[in-house]
Amino acid sequence: LGRTRLEMPVEFVRNSTSTLAMNRRIPNGTYGGVRGRGLVTRPYSIIGMFVLFHPYADTDGGISMTNWAEFRVLITGGTRGIGFATARLLTQRGATVAIVGTDQARADEAARRLAAEDRPGRAYGIGAIIDGKETTGQMIVERARECMGPLTALVNAAGGATVGHALELPWDVWQMDFDVKLWGYFSVIRAAVPDLSIKGGVIVNILGVAGKDPNPRLAPSTAVNGALRGLTKILADDLAPLNIRVVAVNPGATETDLLPKMAAGYAKMNGETVREALARMRAAGPLGRLPAAPDIAATVVFLMSEDAALITGTSIDIDGGVHRGPA
Repeated sequence: LGRTRLEMPVEFVRNSTSTLAMNRRIPNGTYGGVRGRGLVTRPYSIIGMFVLFHPYADTDGGISMTNWAEFRVLITGGTRGIGFATARLLTQRGATVAIVGTDQARADEAARRLAAEDRPGRAYGIGAIIDGKETTGQMIVERARECMGPLTALVNAAGGATVGHALELPWDVWQMDFDVKLWGYFSVIRAAVPDLSIKGGVIVNILGVAGKDPNPRLAPSTAVNGALRGLTKILADDLAPLNIRVVAVNPGATETDLLPKMAAGYAKMNGETVREALARMRAAGPLGRLPAAPDIAATVVFLMSEDAALITGTSIDIDGGVHRGPA
């Protein structure tokens, strides 16, 4: 088809197939190729130029038919950890997000942090304590709708993993875990369905590997995430006629600000230091490290994309290979 030359200042990534993909803001790290910035003078085929300037070109050089600028995503637990990493990646791609934090000041600060990074997407903060009440879920969705219009996607990322055995933990700890995750997730889902059914949408629930691989030392998380895993599957069936997909992500121990708290719980059980517990957790998987929040966020965003259009009613483990079940 002939060849042409490109001469313009861009920040670029070139993958192993020599296809150039543009992105105005490429985060730290690599995408399996060469990265640089400056005057580019290299030969590219006409096909390569099509990939380069395709409006939905991804940073890895491929083409996704996902128009992120049309996404309006509500993210519970969006001010920290996996939720915030997901908001960051979505706004980087041009989506609009409403992030829920436990109070308005925290939520506004998280939104300001994203705005300060000069990303193409927009972010709004919503202060709310997820307490499992139906009215709370309705209020959260209503406020998100006021900020950015009808939702097109929902990410439930609130809550954490409580360390403890079933009969040793106080009843109020059990109650709180169920209120935040099971009833909290479900209340927001119920309120969001009318919006998501307008043009079809996607719900991504952040669960945990204990929900499918029971851990007696994570008793509440095992029970709550197991229930949410079942709920994800039945909602996928119920909402399929509305063109709404429902999927789940199962992180293992993850490098967030909650990891030291989990390690402290294990350390107390095992009679070890927190540092020793952290070292043991990080060495448990065959890859030799734990996932970080951006690792989880990348999978969440993939599941929201058109590339995952036929994935529903299932879950994906992201734990560095620690919990390996039958293939």
